Parts: sequence; structure tokens; C-alpha cells
Amino acid sequence: MHVLEMRNIRKSFGSVEVLKSISLDVEQGEVVAVIGPSGSGKSTLLRCATTLEQVDAGTIKIAGRALVSETDGKVLFADKKDLAEIRGMFGLVFQNFNLFPHFSVRRNITESLIHVRKIPRREADEIADKLLAKMGLADKAGEHPCRLSGGQQQRVSIARALAANPKILFFDEPTSALDPELTGEILKVIRGLAEERMTMVIVTHEMSFAREVADRVIFMDEGVIVEQGRAADIINDPKEARTKAFLAGY
Repeated sequence: MHVLEMRNIRKSFGSVEVLKSISLDVEQGEVVAVIGPSGSGKSTLLRCATTLEQVDAGTIKIAGRALVSETDGKVLFADKKDLAEIRGMFGLVFQNFNLFPHFSVRRNITESLIHVRKIPRREADEIADKLLAKMGLADKAGEHPCRLSGGQQQRVSIARALAANPKILFFDEPTSALDPELTGEILKVIRGLAEERMTMVIVTHEMSFAREVADRVIFMDEGVIVEQGRAADIINDPKEARTKAFLAGY
């Protein structure tokens, strides 16, 4: 089953075309790593898939539900009700955590559960506490984010993304704001999710991690998918000159 289907996605900022008719399918339980140089369109692809940017053309489905469709060349976006339901099917982890600084760690996780998904507070607290325990942060539930290390804040962000029991998780450079030691913390968490067969799309510059964890690696450059395939094949034996040139720097 395709958890994510993107067809012929185009996106421009002004006169610059950032995504040039990109198509991507992600299967249930698959881990896909997206690599490529800065400005290649990786993060924009994720932002379009998660409605943070509106596409100029193309279609997007999540778990079979139409997020973006096209009729007679006109792009149609899901209505407010459908959009809210579809957004509940995915989680997004940002590179800079994006936690609410004035909320406790627990409330950062429960806020959306209570006010968007209408889950009773007690149940939401139980979900949050279970996820914090899974992340090794059971003793941090009452703290504010500023009291946590960067690695701990990112683990809270992952717990928040998991709280709604999503069909797919998107990670946008989840370790780029962290030093090497804290990076290891986050990669360990993502590795564990991969072992549980959580469907994930991960934009990353951690090549060894991509080779180890991803089922498939996609190399993007200048708004197109240049090459994709099994992680070990792409990273150890790329076929395209642009892929080889990029990986030579690692």
C-alpha cells in the first residue's frame, strides 16, 4: 500500500522552479532517505507533502486520501475538514525542534491531542507519558524546553509527532542543529522506529545512517530526482555523475 503518493509535483518561488515534476511513492513500512546538496529541493518536497507549502501543479495522496488533486489542469486542495483529518495521518519533525517554549514538555505533546483531536486530557497525558518514557524522558515531563539539551528537545519533537499515531513520519534534517554526540541520540531513536517498521521519509546529510537505516535512498539535485535505489547501492555504487560528485564529499 502506498502511504504517500506524489505525482508530477511542481513548485516555484518567483521565477525559480524548485521542484520540476517530481513523482514519489512510499510504501507502508518503508524508510526513504532523501539526500542532495543544499538548494536541491529536498526540504521543499517535504513541505509540499505536509501542506506547509502549496504546490503549483501535481497531486498528493496520504494513505489514499487526496491532499491535492488536479482537474482540467486546475489544482484543487482538500477542504478544511478533509485537511484536518489528513494532517492527523502524518507527523513532521523539524530541524529546529519547533517546541512551544512556554509549555511544559508534556503539554507540548498533549496540546494538539486535546484541542485538535478532542482526546480527553487524562488520556492525552497517558499517551504523552508513555511516549516520553519510550524516548528516555520520563523525568522531564514537567520541564520547559529551555531546560533540555538539543537532543532531548528533538526527542520531545519526535514524541509529539508520534502522539497522533501517524501513518507516516517526515523528518527534515533532524540532526542538523545538533553536535555529534547529540546526533547519535536522535539517530538511535530513528533507528528504533525503523526497526518497528514506521513509515518514514527522512531528509538527511548523514550518509552512513542513511545506508544503515533506509530501505531506499533518493538523490535530488536542481529540483529533480537524479537517482534512486537501494540505500547501499546508491551510497556505495552510484551510477549518475551528479550523485558520484555529491557523495565524493562524504
